[in-house]
Amino acid sequence: MNQFLSVLIFFLSINVLATELVDKRVVDNVGDIHSITLDNNQSLTVYLPEKYSENNSENNDAYPVMYVMDSEKYFLHAIAYQKTLTWQDKSPAFIVVGINTENLKRRDLLANNALEFIDTMQNKIVSHVEQHYRTNDMKMYFGWEMAGGFALELFAKRPKLFDAYFLASSTHFSMERLKSVNEILKSKKSTAEFFYYTLGSVESWSLESHQGLAKIFTSNNKNDLKWEFNLSKSDDHYSTPLDTFNKGLALYFSDYSPIRFYSIKQFKDFGGMIALKKYYKERGIHYQISQDIHDDTKHYLLNQSINEGDFEFFKMLVNEFDGFIERFDYSIGFINKIAQFYLDNEAVAQAISLYQSELIKNPNSAELLDALTAISRKYQQ
Repeated sequence: MNQFLSVLIFFLSINVLATELVDKRVVDNVGDIHSITLDNNQSLTVYLPEKYSENNSENNDAYPVMYVMDSEKYFLHAIAYQKTLTWQDKSPAFIVVGINTENLKRRDLLANNALEFIDTMQNKIVSHVEQHYRTNDMKMYFGWEMAGGFALELFAKRPKLFDAYFLASSTHFSMERLKSVNEILKSKKSTAEFFYYTLGSVESWSLESHQGLAKIFTSNNKNDLKWEFNLSKSDDHYSTPLDTFNKGLALYFSDYSPIRFYSIKQFKDFGGMIALKKYYKERGIHYQISQDIHDDTKHYLLNQSINEGDFEFFKMLVNEFDGFIERFDYSIGFINKIAQFYLDNEAVAQAISLYQSELIKNPNSAELLDALTAISRKYQQ
């Protein structure tokens, strides 16, 4: 029995050690999460993306902000979304501000005292965040249940405060609030650009008001506002937030992911280089980031031209993306692929130049040196 216990304790200790190591790696890779107390009634939890606090004198990037109501339940959803996708540039990194309501009288806060809380939202919460953090102009709001209904009043009373709204299983879509939304849209005073809201089909008590909001959006379709209402057959009152975060943010950020073309024809049908530059210019303005064509897009196009054997198109890209191949961290395997494409098209000097530039970056690479030597011997004879 004692021997069994000893073995059990040994394996448990190993398991605990492994868990601690995994947890440390995960925590180190999350970012900064801290709490702020604004006053006796209002506290916030703030997440700063991993790169926000990098010790780099040139790191002065500004970030979008998502304000998450009922953050004691939903704060981590916004973090998980971006952590899953930012490493592949499928989503921008963004600050998450959790607005804690657990110890507050939620009904009074979001219904009876909604006007007061709207002032708090703008003049205390948003103001504090924008004064103390590097934020850009993109502000997003998430609300579930009563916080969803509150969002309509917030939108109507402060039509320029938030750019995007993500609502889940909302209640209190009152006639007064719906009317106010309609009036603001007709007045064109709103700068909001996106609404995504969800409801489980089992929530029949809220269906009419949600469809009413859809009719208002449809009747004001000349506005720049993009919106989508998802009536889910698989979600209920408590699972709709998952859909709202995942599908809503994916839809809102659909133009953020680097664009990829799977054929030269597809690129030309898109509008070619002029259209591509315009696309990235608009993307850069919208997200307040670089307006340059993304490196992934450049790589995909170069690789596609090699795969299709279109050397003229390849040369155009090399000229357009001047210095990209030499600057990009390509594997030796892909450098060999490019060099062979040059050789196949009798561009020996370009192949030699490519290997020479790579050897500057990797002077101890025997593989690169052997490839350069082989070309020099073959084509100098």
